[in-house]
Amino acid sequence: MKTTCSKIVGYWHYGVILTYLSVIAAIVGMFLSVLINPFWGVVCLFVSGICDAFDGAVAKSRKNRTEEEKMFGSHIDSLSDIMAFGIAPVFIGFTMGLHEWYYLAIFCLFTLCALIRLAYFDVTEEIRIKTDAGRRTSFEGLPVTNVAIGVPVFYVVSTMFVYICPLAMELIMAFCYLLCAALFVIRFRMPKAGVRGLCITIAIVTVLVISLCLIRYYVCHVPLIIS
Repeated sequence: MKTTCSKIVGYWHYGVILTYLSVIAAIVGMFLSVLINPFWGVVCLFVSGICDAFDGAVAKSRKNRTEEEKMFGSHIDSLSDIMAFGIAPVFIGFTMGLHEWYYLAIFCLFTLCALIRLAYFDVTEEIRIKTDAGRRTSFEGLPVTNVAIGVPVFYVVSTMFVYICPLAMELIMAFCYLLCAALFVIRFRMPKAGVRGLCITIAIVTVLVISLCLIRYYVCHVPLIIS
């Protein structure tokens, strides 16, 4: 099956559709965070995370992929990740009120660490493929895609304090970005989950976030979308 066009660069097939959707969700999330409410940015971030979780499995379902297609998929995935999980989360934090200069420094550190983590992964993955054809079983450092889990949880927890102590909300979110930045570059082994593990993780996070939203609404009396 032909996947390229003589007049258009790139590869066009279902194997990369989830990666493209992740980018679209990130752009929409940034747009909605600025113009409407950061809540929608968090929703789009979670959608980007779901797309990224399964894009590898979808790509590998295509048989007889060429080396060029594999390389394209690998590079486009990292480029989409820096946008969805390195830049879009900054828009969420900024629209939540993190406007001071020291928050800017935190955002810069967060995005820089995400960029370094992605570039380092690309290099080590390319070397691993050349020297070992086995399946990857773990990651070195926290994959940036885990931001799609961490930010929504921290967002709900931090906004519990939006009415009683706005500063606490800001500090909790700042801690979230600093923690993620540190985990991106600290060396530790993190097991790689398969498709089943990813489904279980998504289900657990979804239940956790919904439960926290209910606590926030009924206990802290904070509405779903904060005006």
